[in-house]
Amino acid sequence: MEYDNRCDRSNDCKGDIQFINSTNCVASMNDGRDANDVEVSNGSYEDNEEGKEDLDGHKNIGEISDDDIRDMKFESEKKACEFYETYAEYHGFAVRRDEIDRDFKKNIIMRQLVCNREGKRHKKHMLREIGLFGSEVAGSIYRAGSVVTLREKEPRPITRTGCHARLRVSYDVVTRSWRVVAFESAHNHKLTPQRFVHFILKYRRLSEVDKALVDGLHTCGVRTCHILGFMLGQKGGHEDLGFIKKDLYNYFSNGAKAKRENGDAFAALSYLQAKADNDPMFFSKFTTTEDGRLQNLFWSDGTSRFDFECFGDVVAFDTTYKKNRYNKPFVIFCGYNHHGETTIFGCALISDEKTETYKWILNAFSEAMFHKCPNIFVTDGDGAMREAIRVEFPNASHRLCLWHLHQNAIENVKNNKLLEEFKSLIYANYTPETFEDEWKRIVDNNGLSDNKWVKKTYEIKKMWSSAYMRDKLLCGIRTTSMYEGINSFIQGCFRRN
Repeated sequence: MEYDNRCDRSNDCKGDIQFINSTNCVASMNDGRDANDVEVSNGSYEDNEEGKEDLDGHKNIGEISDDDIRDMKFESEKKACEFYETYAEYHGFAVRRDEIDRDFKKNIIMRQLVCNREGKRHKKHMLREIGLFGSEVAGSIYRAGSVVTLREKEPRPITRTGCHARLRVSYDVVTRSWRVVAFESAHNHKLTPQRFVHFILKYRRLSEVDKALVDGLHTCGVRTCHILGFMLGQKGGHEDLGFIKKDLYNYFSNGAKAKRENGDAFAALSYLQAKADNDPMFFSKFTTTEDGRLQNLFWSDGTSRFDFECFGDVVAFDTTYKKNRYNKPFVIFCGYNHHGETTIFGCALISDEKTETYKWILNAFSEAMFHKCPNIFVTDGDGAMREAIRVEFPNASHRLCLWHLHQNAIENVKNNKLLEEFKSLIYANYTPETFEDEWKRIVDNNGLSDNKWVKKTYEIKKMWSSAYMRDKLLCGIRTTSMYEGINSFIQGCFRRN
């Protein structure tokens, strides 16, 4: 007997499925044809509207019995997988590929496909969810004297039920075909009704015709939500649509990402060139790697260069923002204008935070600003940044961000009294003599004269103590806190992915 591999959702069940039954009669489904169109080697086929066995002995996939499947043979492992996936879609469950065996040449000789609810969630995850390691106390559980924090998010719903439904095929070297060696049709869970099968993730798809239609509408400027409404009207409802709103949004998002994948660097440089065409004072500079990839990029427009000429005595320089898709440091040079407002002098995207990279940035910054040297640089104290400033701007003073300095004190000195006194000391406006007296008193009273961090901080006191910067114009910039507002603004314009 021959079997017609069809299902009621004929528009979705396409493929090139071919199997051979025990009498060696062959039935196949060719690409690009409807699932109901079947060629048979020993006769023609006429469609039966009732889906029952016709005069030539054909059965649709809904009429195939378990014994029929156990007698099946396939010409390839791929066609066996396609058959079982079509069978699963018709009956309302999804398939997952499971065990395989290989011969000495690493060729697959056995394949097992199982219901996607086969197996059960690992025991360690179950224990972590319900807290069997110990008694639960305020979000934590105790085990053998240690505290194990429970997961913050709710666990995902349990989908594995230990279902035993499966199909196993093995290669027969005699007949050179794949035969069914094990088949189990019983499930221990409810199957998805036919009208809801299209909501199963595995079976949600946009056909090539659908893609061509939505691409055309999207190119014409039609909004995604309106495209979905139009498609629903054309298809006659969600059941015949074959995908959901999220799939459509993902399709457009992935398409745009694919277009940018190999052209984002070119797009960035083209954008900067367009800015330069409209702004004669616009400046940009970049470097590439040995294989031609964009490595470092610096730019500054005419307004920023003019602002630096007027307000560039003190420059804050930080690289804390890494929200671009490549997770690369985003550098901003900024300061204050005569109204106390944050002013950006230049920006850069860099490949790493090494000294040589910072040297290149500062060299490009100097070139953009007509080699005018700022009086003071304010940074977070990064060693590579400090060395680059010393080399590229030897006449500029380097001040450490006081907020970062205080955070370092919190991490390295576990003494609350010292932290309070140290905070007062770094923000106080002392003379050098008063500063020395206060520092000695604080260190001696807290017994920290041998602390390595305290010694190192004292050695660089001229980079953070106001007592040694009384002769320098700081314009009120003692921290890099202005970056928080800039980063917040940028975060509202860009997404990480």
